[in-house]
Amino acid sequence: MRFSFDMGVGKDCSCDIDIVRVGVEHCSPHKYAVDGNRPMYSLHVVVFGRGMLISDDKKKRIMRRGQAFLLYQGEKYNYYPDPSDPWSYLWVDFTGENVETLFEQCGFNREDFCVTVKNFEEIVRLMQDMYNEYRVHETYKSQCTAYFLLVVSKLIDQMSEQNISFKDRQSRKVVWDVVSFISNNFNMDLTNEMIAKESGVSLRTLTEFFVKNINMTPMQYLTSYRIAIACERFQKTEMSVKEVAVWTGYEDEKYFSRIFRKEKGMSPQEYKTRKPNEDPFAWCRNVGGGFILK
Repeated sequence: MRFSFDMGVGKDCSCDIDIVRVGVEHCSPHKYAVDGNRPMYSLHVVVFGRGMLISDDKKKRIMRRGQAFLLYQGEKYNYYPDPSDPWSYLWVDFTGENVETLFEQCGFNREDFCVTVKNFEEIVRLMQDMYNEYRVHETYKSQCTAYFLLVVSKLIDQMSEQNISFKDRQSRKVVWDVVSFISNNFNMDLTNEMIAKESGVSLRTLTEFFVKNINMTPMQYLTSYRIAIACERFQKTEMSVKEVAVWTGYEDEKYFSRIFRKEKGMSPQEYKTRKPNEDPFAWCRNVGGGFILK
């Protein structure tokens, strides 16, 4: 089955996958070693126990529950269960074009062909579903290929998360912490300096983090959040414009009205009268690709 896979940075990988066999094996402590050159590719997910995997360069790898390994077509491997804790694994044999390019996106290559599976239970469930389709249906290939692609997709997602740089992870954490701080203190007289002090980084760095992650400055986010709270008050209560202004952190009602009109295109009184049927926080789902809600 031929398909195209998005590799990021504007590139697609066109692959041709043919599922040959799918299986599960619960090895006995005395199972003989599997030794020889691989006639095709084979993805194994260790479900229980441990085993030894030896590549042609004589490097030994102890494989455990929660890990996966990809045996490459044409390479020689030797693998066998640990006698004291023999492994069980799900496996799928397959052939195809551009397979190695595809699996590089999952973290595999011929020198480093083992990965730890982060979303382990989900991968096992998909592999089990693939095995069930193979075992039950004569026309198994299309169903098995669909499950196979889901497994690959999950492994690629895992690799993408691991490739996020330390600074990116730090910036996302800082932004998330500040967003949480604002949601709990929006009605205080907050300034840039106060927010930066709370974040533990300089105002310049904090602004850089916010713009990078959600394309807004901290004060722009604070303003949008306050106005969303105000809209919610107008929808759900009979509070006056003055009361809502104070509730959301604005002592000056006229200033609040100017900010509100700029954000919503109407005055607070008009909004209060109309009570539009909208989700005041819908904008959060579009900020930074939904980052705030993750």
